[in-house]
Order: sequence, then structure tokens, then C-alpha cells
Amino acid sequence: MNSNGELTYEQKVARLDEILTRLDNSETPIDKLAEDVKEGAKLIKDLDMKLKQVETEVMNAFKELDGA
Repeated sequence: MNSNGELTYEQKVARLDEILTRLDNSETPIDKLAEDVKEGAKLIKDLDMKLKQVETEVMNAFKELDGA
């Protein structure tokens, strides 16, 4: 976890992998299926937002280098 108690990017990827493996192997009990799907969807959204944020930061860093 990071300093604000949130899972790191790598931890979110690992959690998503766990969920997808369970779903793929039909190991998720039917009572937990909707919960796992919702958690997986949230993780995908969070991971996508983080990637876009990092991409923007990297692009800005390169732009600063070009301008220097």
C-alpha cells in the first residue's frame, strides 16, 4: 500500500489477476460473482486512469527537456 493506504498499481494488477483467474476457472461462487465483477471493473478503471496520468507526466517531462 502507498502512504495514503491505497493499493499500489502493482497490487491492483495482482488483485485483478486473482479475480480474473477465479472467473476464468469458474471458481467464483455465484453469490460473489457480481461483487468480483464490480471490483474488477473498478480496478480496470483505476489502472487505466493511472496509466493515463503517468503518460501525461512523462510527456510533460519530455516537453520540458525539449524546451530547456
